[in-house]
Formats: sequence, structure tokens, C-alpha cells
Amino acid sequence: MIYRVLLVGGGSGGHVYPVIAVANALKEKTATGGAELELLLLGDDKFMRPAAQENGIPFKPIVSGKLRRYFSLLTLLDVFKFPVGLLQSLWHIFWFMPDVVFVKGGYLSVLPALVAKLYLIPLYIHESDSVPGLANKFLGRLANKIFISFQISAAYFGAERTILTGNPVRRALLEGDKVEAAQIFNLSSDKKTVFVYGGSQGAKVINDTILESLVMMVSKDLQIIHQCGPSQLNSVQSEVDKLLKEGQDGYADAIARNYKLFPFLDTKQLAGAYALCDVIVSRAGAGSIAEIAMLGKPAIFIPLSAKASRGEQVANAIELAKYGAVMIEEENLTPHIVIDQIEHLLEPERHAEVSQKIKSFATPDAAQTIADTLLSEIKN
Repeated sequence: MIYRVLLVGGGSGGHVYPVIAVANALKEKTATGGAELELLLLGDDKFMRPAAQENGIPFKPIVSGKLRRYFSLLTLLDVFKFPVGLLQSLWHIFWFMPDVVFVKGGYLSVLPALVAKLYLIPLYIHESDSVPGLANKFLGRLANKIFISFQISAAYFGAERTILTGNPVRRALLEGDKVEAAQIFNLSSDKKTVFVYGGSQGAKVINDTILESLVMMVSKDLQIIHQCGPSQLNSVQSEVDKLLKEGQDGYADAIARNYKLFPFLDTKQLAGAYALCDVIVSRAGAGSIAEIAMLGKPAIFIPLSAKASRGEQVANAIELAKYGAVMIEEENLTPHIVIDQIEHLLEPERHAEVSQKIKSFATPDAAQTIADTLLSEIKN
């Protein structure tokens, strides 16, 4: 029997990596069951294409306009992308004609999902956040079932139509080795390490705070791995260069030894950063939360302000605070508060307690549960 599955995502890492995790789970399950599997990924060139290539999965690019919650001239320009994306979706799905379609949500998923319903193909969607976005609120009305990561999300779709699975995590991220990671980053495996992670695109407010904290952090003999985001690399590097110049007769050597800056971390580097670090400072995106919980890493979450979003990251962080994580809202963010919380989480008893609590939030079988449901749909 041939199982043909279409998976859709893109626009950010959070809408790509869980799709890859589900794709890999589908591969494993069909391989052990002796069935033949045909996969196709639809998404954007920026995020989905490299992930598809890395995992050896066929990929077709699509475009789609984005409806923003704020006024932007880009929204007017994006209107012209809709007919192009619709034609691309009609074409690719017609020729592949899957047995089931799985979409991650986000604006890139809307047109392929609509085309799937037009072709009467079963549609399943996944909502990572506690508060669904516009795309999934709309697609939830069309989907056969909605997979959710937070139980409170069921209120937006109806409990009878949701399946609590958690957020799928790439298995490779859980296999990092601390000693090997120390070599990759040219750091010590014996020192306390802080991983600053603003998500796939970085976070300016976090970057600025870490730069203001940097001298104090290295003076406390902390190591820092800092993913700043590709678009912010030049500005962050410029500020680091200033600190190195100003501290030539003092702290410059400590920064050079203990601070490692990256625009973006690939899968192996990210797995290494997770393995090496003792505390994580992160945005509160659902993907990052799922990864951190799986690894049981004490974390400080700095959610995107509700004024600049629909409030999903604030809601996510509030949920994780119940499991021992620290939440600092942007308006309360200062270098001293961040350092105080890092030191608090590094206290041995506190570190062990929070690690255990956060790990209890994890859902290790999320990708497998979703894969099982999709295959069951085909078999039925």
C-alpha cells in the first residue's frame, strides 16, 4: 500500500521544524510497517526549502500574502501574491493528490488547506501556541481534527475536535553531546553556560539586554552562546566590537573567550548549544518551549509583547511559569533582573527542581501521535 501525505508550513522556523519532525515520524512508522510512503512538502524558500533538503524530502515552493494585524504597505503588495499562491497550490496538489494533508498553520498554510478541501482531501492542522493565530482560527472550521500543544487551546476550537499532542520536536535536537559541543563552540564543558535564543529570527530587545549585561556576565565567569538572528548580526557585532575595544585593558579577553555570537544555528549547532548550556534565555515561541521542555533546561522566557502580537507568547510563558520557568515581560526587562534570575536558576537545588518540573511539561511522543493519526485516516 502507498501512503501519500502532503505537509505544509513555512514563514518561520516554528512553522517548519514541527512539520519535519512529523515527516520523519511518518518515515519511521511506514518503514517498520512495510508500507510505501510518498511525502511532499509545500512552503517557502527561506525556511522550508533548506529543512526539506537537509532531511531529503521532496519540496515545492509556494507564495502567499500575509494579513497583518497592523497597517503596512506590504499587506497591499501581498494581495497580488494570493492568486499566484492559489494557482501553485492547485497545481502541486492536483499532481500529487495526497491521501491526507497536514498543515502547521500560519499564512502560508491557508491556500493549500483550502485547495485540499476543494479536492475533498482530509485536512488536519496543528496549533503550537496557547492562543491560535488568524490562519488556524479560520482553518479550524474546515479541518477534520486540530492537534494542539496546550490544553487551553481547545476552547478556541471545541474540545471534541481537538487532540492534545504537544508540539513535535526534531529528535536530532535531543542528541547533542556536551563535550563535543564545547569543542564546536570553543568553550569549556566545565563552566556554567547561558544560551541566548531569540528564535529563528532573533529578538532585538533580548539582544540589547544581553549586550548591556555582557561585561557583568563574563565577570561572573559565565559562558554565553548567543543566537542573535541573521537580520541583527551586523548591529550586534558592532556593539560587541565596541565593548572589546573599550575593554582592551580589562574585560576584553574574558568576552573573547566566553562569548560566542551566531546569526543562526543549524540543527547540529542548536543541539550542541542545548547540550552545553545550563540556563536558556529565550522568547516564548511554542517551538522553543517544546524543545526546552524536552531537554529539561531551566529557562527565562521573555515573551513578545502582547501589544506587538496577539498575546500568544505571553500566554505560553504564563503556562510554563507553572512548571518553574521564569517569565520576564519586556517592559520589566533590565540587565540586573536577567542576571539575578540566571544566578537564581544556577543554584544547584533550584536548578534540579526547575529542570524536573519543566521536563514534566514535555510531550515526547507528539510527532508519533500525529503520524499515527494521519496514517489511520488513510487506512480508514
